[in-house]
Amino acid sequence: MEKTTSYKSIFKATSIFGGVQVFNILVTLIRSKAVAILIGTAGMGLNGLFMSSLNLIKTISSLGLSESAVRDISKAHSSGDTNHIGKTFTVFRRWIWITAALGIVITIAFSPLLSKIAFGSTKNWTSYIWLSITFLFGALSGGIYTFLRGTRQIGYLAQANIIGAIAGLVAALPVFYFYGIEGVVPAIILTALGNYLVSLYFRSKVRFDKVNISWAETFSLGKPMVQLGLSLTLINLMTTAIAFVLNAFISKTGNLSDLGLYNAGQAIVEGYVGMVFTAMATDYFPRLSGVIADDKKWKQLVNEQSELVIIILSIVLVLLISTTPILIRILLSKEFLASQDFILWAVLSIPLKGLVWVTGFVILAKGHNKLFLTVEVITNVILLSLNLLFYSLYGLNGLGISIIISYFIFTIIMIAVLKSKYDFNFSTDVITLTLKGLAALSLCLACIKFLGYPNAYYAQAVIVLITISYSLYELNKRVNLKGILLYVKDKIKK
Repeated sequence: MEKTTSYKSIFKATSIFGGVQVFNILVTLIRSKAVAILIGTAGMGLNGLFMSSLNLIKTISSLGLSESAVRDISKAHSSGDTNHIGKTFTVFRRWIWITAALGIVITIAFSPLLSKIAFGSTKNWTSYIWLSITFLFGALSGGIYTFLRGTRQIGYLAQANIIGAIAGLVAALPVFYFYGIEGVVPAIILTALGNYLVSLYFRSKVRFDKVNISWAETFSLGKPMVQLGLSLTLINLMTTAIAFVLNAFISKTGNLSDLGLYNAGQAIVEGYVGMVFTAMATDYFPRLSGVIADDKKWKQLVNEQSELVIIILSIVLVLLISTTPILIRILLSKEFLASQDFILWAVLSIPLKGLVWVTGFVILAKGHNKLFLTVEVITNVILLSLNLLFYSLYGLNGLGISIIISYFIFTIIMIAVLKSKYDFNFSTDVITLTLKGLAALSLCLACIKFLGYPNAYYAQAVIVLITISYSLYELNKRVNLKGILLYVKDKIKK
């Protein structure tokens, strides 16, 4: 009974945040379309330049606290000690103010340089000074959302994300309508302000005891948060750097057409399955952090989460691989059909990526920052090396194949690390579900390669029907699907 309840809890959270992710994507599409009409390509370019600059500074100045603090808040919340919860949030809130101030100072101090890099002159340096205020709104609202996530206030967090997305859209569109391209900077500021005001409303719904602590304690107690956050920041920067190196290599060794096809293919794969990972991570990491001190509980949770990840991905991926040509035409254009083979190969790596993703959070929840950083460096170097090698040998298709090989290696590495460090093994169910999911995807790929279109569609339809039926059967064994859907509906309404 306890195991069934745990499955239900995982799936409920995934369903809710999956819906939120779909809604946010829809809002983003609406905003992009409206912005394209109201301010044109030049306005979108200007908006993109400002946002990319701000996101880079945010990556550095936030110290990764929005992710790292989830672990500490979850542990405090699981303890049931109101004083501990209050102390943890007080420390986190003070560090949030520090990161906000850091973002503002960096932006103002480097505003001429940022303008020079982005626009080729210092004429927009005052715009960056105005935009620096977004770090205050962003840090404070992010802090509130982190607290909601850490205390697993699922309903409030889902509502906050939906209302925040709407508030940002409502704040920006009138400014673009009346001021056109001149409204880009005010729109970015008002969007951040709108999100902050929404977060304040939900902050009032969370109660905790206020605790007076010194600044010396603030720095001492916040040290583990910052250490983990810095590790996450370094990993984000490393990932960005590796992506840059790969893009540059493709551009120089191959051509810009290959680069465009690769990025388009990545966007489809990541966009299609990314919401699954994001939805699960929202609840999984705080949930795992809350039970990480109990070996039996966290090992059970990791296996349960892995089972549900594979089941859900099996449904999502079999639909993706069987409709790839259609999706390319809808989301892009027929000119991008050359990216199809890359997408098909890359899709086969996603179930393995799911297992790597689930197990990676264990190291984070344990607080073993050096081990996590070491594993990330090794896996990223392997991925980059194989990408460079296989692109040199086989072109764009080689990149898809290298991703499969990389994640096969990563899975072995993570299994070995968790076995030696924490005596963890995947359950038989996880292994069986993974192999069946990979078999279904491989059959779909074989249909395309050996039957060709349109015959492949008919064979794939049978595979899709069998895979979805089996996945739903396995899902229903673990949760009451009808009850879950009613629960999600009630949560969103409230």
